[in-house]
Amino acid sequence: MPSKRQFARTAVTCALATATVLSLGASSYAQASTPATSPAPQSRAADPLEPKGRALTAAEIRRKGLSQYVDMSNLRETPPSIVDASRNRSAANVLAPVKRPSRNSSRNYVSGCWYLQTGYGAPNFGGTADHTWCGDGNRVTYTSASCTGGSNGPTTRYEGCQTVESYGVNWNVWDVTDRWHFCTQYDPQTGTCASRIHPWQKNRYGANGQVWLLAWGNS
Repeated sequence: MPSKRQFARTAVTCALATATVLSLGASSYAQASTPATSPAPQSRAADPLEPKGRALTAAEIRRKGLSQYVDMSNLRETPPSIVDASRNRSAANVLAPVKRPSRNSSRNYVSGCWYLQTGYGAPNFGGTADHTWCGDGNRVTYTSASCTGGSNGPTTRYEGCQTVESYGVNWNVWDVTDRWHFCTQYDPQTGTCASRIHPWQKNRYGANGQVWLLAWGNS
């Protein structure tokens, strides 16, 4: 017959084993009940807005003070030709940059000024870019570029834009890259941004009113 001391020792051992099992069970249940953290949604740049271009009239050219950049006696108000060259530049006949290109005596050159508005758009944010240029049919004689943007709603913010230009006056082409900056997951309580998007696009403009849409994306 076991002694009282042996019985007490056995009871304590069983109690410890039971407590251990209960503790492990509670731990396993707590781990299984913890929800998995879902990944933050990813923002994607919208496709470029359809560009809208037109030729400036003689009255507009004079009013804007651009008559010094064109031959008003040889002015032609021809709308710009817009070509998507993002997939195949050679097929789109994109001109390579040439500084101070020589004139071809057998060609009839005409002057003009043109305006094009382009940009990016999404449900709660968007940006636009305004480009104006003049040419004598051979060389670009005037350029002007600007961009802006905006956002709607408390969880999105417009954070600015940048315009980078290359070539231009005295070249046969003018390149413009516009880039917009947006916060797409803004916390108005903490003032922090969890996700940003940077849509951009690059266009090339010719001295005869040509427009080539070279590339666009988000980086």
